[in-house]
Amino acid sequence: MLDHLSSHDTHHCHRIVDECRELGADTDGWRVRLIESLRTLVGARVIIMAELVNLGPAADGPMRSLATHRIGWADQQSESRWREYSQSVPVEHTPEYPYINRFTGQGLTLSRDEIWGRTSWYRSRTFNEVHRACGIDDYVMSVRATDIPGRSVSIWIHREVGDVGFTPRDRAIIGLVHDEVGRAFGSFLARADEPRLATLTQRQRQVLSRLLRGDAEKQIAYELDLSRATVHDHVLALHRHFGVSSRGELLSRFIGRARPALNTEHL
Repeated sequence: MLDHLSSHDTHHCHRIVDECRELGADTDGWRVRLIESLRTLVGARVIIMAELVNLGPAADGPMRSLATHRIGWADQQSESRWREYSQSVPVEHTPEYPYINRFTGQGLTLSRDEIWGRTSWYRSRTFNEVHRACGIDDYVMSVRATDIPGRSVSIWIHREVGDVGFTPRDRAIIGLVHDEVGRAFGSFLARADEPRLATLTQRQRQVLSRLLRGDAEKQIAYELDLSRATVHDHVLALHRHFGVSSRGELLSRFIGRARPALNTEHL
């Protein structure tokens, strides 16, 4: 698959993953950056990314999604309609189902035509009643296992009706980026079930940012023009948020990860 990529393509793929790692402590931030960047790089309309539990040989229960991020839908109705379809895949056993059901943990990146066959696709109810109504046609389905047992990441990438199909180069780009994300998942890149930075208050983010750079509570109080007692209350709130009982435990959650951009707008 990598034979379809130039050195320039490979550079772009690794740059996307590096940008995700810079946001790695932010559960939502790195995922949004990933799907936005992939969408631009391969010229997609819609991308849906999900973190899945119990997919593959380590599964110990029914498959479920811990987090789903989507961009590019024309409207809420289209998104809702496709979501209903995706939930019907295990029930109606559409052609995607065997690949998902028999996922062995080895990575897969498949084109629509590999899954359906071009003629079958354009004759199908799935295209004529669902996808076309949602404004999407050609797609790539990609799934990667992570180092966390039973945990996988799926990416569905769609082009608009009337647009050209994805090329082997596009699929290779998607596959390479997905490979690298799978390797970094859970270490450099936060899992969906980790405490979210986005739910912290602005003041808590300011305190956390200074704790991560090594400031003492006294110094933080001086910089933020707060009482030491107020700063300590914020520190205790951070402990509760991250499920830790000490500053050392709190800081250990960020070891190996880029310092989060706690004052950026998306947080």
